[in-house]
Amino acid sequence: MANTGMRHGTEALNLRWKHVTLFEEKDLQYLEMSVTDKTGRRDIICCSGTINYLKRIHERSDDIKHIPFDDLLKQRLNLPVFRLPDGTVSKNIHQTFRKFVTDAGLITCPRTNQNRTLYSLRHTYATFALLNGGMDIHALAIQMGTSIDSHLTPRLKKDMLTDKRSELSRDEFDDQYDTRE
Repeated sequence: MANTGMRHGTEALNLRWKHVTLFEEKDLQYLEMSVTDKTGRRDIICCSGTINYLKRIHERSDDIKHIPFDDLLKQRLNLPVFRLPDGTVSKNIHQTFRKFVTDAGLITCPRTNQNRTLYSLRHTYATFALLNGGMDIHALAIQMGTSIDSHLTPRLKKDMLTDKRSELSRDEFDDQYDTRE
């Protein structure tokens, strides 16, 4: 979910293997998922590396792990992607997430002192896409199936807003923004 921006409710829980497509364009491979939200179906493009997480889910699914991953996608099976190894869909996905982040020591955000929730993954995707990926807010809204709204604070974009980059020495600028060739 943190690699796509999809909602944890109906979008993630209704995602089936038949909705996952691997395609190639200009010698690059892309992973696309077709999700259903409150306004209907939309296609989303996954962050690079998402395929590795899907392969892990596939490998721990007793009923489909015998099918080679590429064949699984080609067969377009009507089986849920997010499910337990025995094939059942968890009705306690929030509790599973809470246990995971608690065990990892990540339950509480050190900045806000609030507990993270499953929905935090969607916010993480949006924040990283805007700050690290350089995605514009319009493309992000289309990807996430939402209106243009942002949880970004001016502090998160402080360097851009103050043009702080111009106050750096050439070496500091090159180091921070990796502009050397």
